[in-house]
Amino acid sequence: MATIDQSAATNSIEQATIRKISRRFMPVIILAYFVAYIDRVNIGMMKPELSADIGLTDITFGLASGLIFIGLIFFEIPSNSLAWRFGARRWIVRVMLSWGVVVIAGSLIQTPGQLYLMRIMLGLAEAGMAPAVFLFLAQWFPGRHRARALSAFYLSVPIALACGSPLTGWLLEIMHGTVGIAGWRWVLVIEGVAAIAIAPVVLRRLSDRPSAANWLTQPERDWLESALASEDTHRAEHSVSSFRRSLIDKQVWLFAVTYLLLGYGTNALVYWMPSIVSAATVHAPPLQVGLISAIPFACAGVGIYLVGRIAERTRARLWNMLAPVLLSVLGFGAAWLLGGHRVLAIVMLCVALTGALAAQPQFWTMPTAYMRGAAAAGGIALINSVNNIGGFAGPYSFGWLKQASPSGSTSLAFLVITAAQLLAVGCILIAYRSTAGRALRASVDDGVESPVPAS
Repeated sequence: MATIDQSAATNSIEQATIRKISRRFMPVIILAYFVAYIDRVNIGMMKPELSADIGLTDITFGLASGLIFIGLIFFEIPSNSLAWRFGARRWIVRVMLSWGVVVIAGSLIQTPGQLYLMRIMLGLAEAGMAPAVFLFLAQWFPGRHRARALSAFYLSVPIALACGSPLTGWLLEIMHGTVGIAGWRWVLVIEGVAAIAIAPVVLRRLSDRPSAANWLTQPERDWLESALASEDTHRAEHSVSSFRRSLIDKQVWLFAVTYLLLGYGTNALVYWMPSIVSAATVHAPPLQVGLISAIPFACAGVGIYLVGRIAERTRARLWNMLAPVLLSVLGFGAAWLLGGHRVLAIVMLCVALTGALAAQPQFWTMPTAYMRGAAAAGGIALINSVNNIGGFAGPYSFGWLKQASPSGSTSLAFLVITAAQLLAVGCILIAYRSTAGRALRASVDDGVESPVPAS
């Protein structure tokens, strides 16, 4: 009876602790990444005005869209090394202030070359944001609860894309010509200022470590520290433990290639969705294009939420990753076959993006279960850095394949994206059957994240 009572008390402490952490951290993290993603992808909504003002073709637009990833590719790893050294909380705030300044400065550009430079600088400024958030969540959420926390974080992407496109379209319409300044320049100023304004809120709401969380009770801090320490002990049996070794570990590189393939199609459509919608809705105003472009990402938000809830309640870890990816294969494949039917193709892109984006937070449960400490900082940064190669290649290759098609069709681009998703399925299966997969199963199935705290 005493054992049962103790177990019930521990479970009550666990639920209260996770609830407090989630309510304190997740809204502000979602808000911060929401602003980051809008500042990254608003170029898609600005394309018509921007192209007319400074002269861009489909290929040069695709190049400008993708150049942000140059800075992300080369600075993610050193940036996350500094995040580990100075603390993820402070580093996230530094990133927000830096990219806000760069976005505001972008309102002054006059030529394609200046746009290219601004996009590269934006990538340098924003580098380390996502890896620092992954590192922060791994330091606060034990394995059983991490899938849902990651899903909540990833909700900021479809929220930004679902709300950001109409918001940017609305700003383009109401601000166009105000005091003689083009609407797209106002968009950059307003959205850059938002990043700077939110940074102090992030600094106040996030905490460096559980032991310093005076907003938790002592039993809650004891449970959390015990849970995370127990998980680290089990993880040590399966993983590397140093920053440098994580950069050459074959399991980490397998994760990196998998994540690149998973994100390739999404990265392309983040920038090209408004253009696809414009082609299907001729003469539609910017706000209408933004609203329609938001629909696939709104569907993806629902998918992320539902898969996150399912993942928290079940132990079908492999299928929580595979099922969404297979759904994306179905959607992208149908969009390829229905390339001549633009409206139906957009419907299938709703299916494709729902699966592609819902799979990504579930994928991250494997790397965060496999790595710990400084190795987590290095490995997470490496995975994100390699993924950013796909971030550059996605929008650029989509524009190149579209322009190379005789009729300007998107069918060939969707064929390539479908192939990438199929390769991702194979990589997930290999990873799950590896040492990393065993680490994931140990961190969740053995219950190491819910030890009874010492009395």
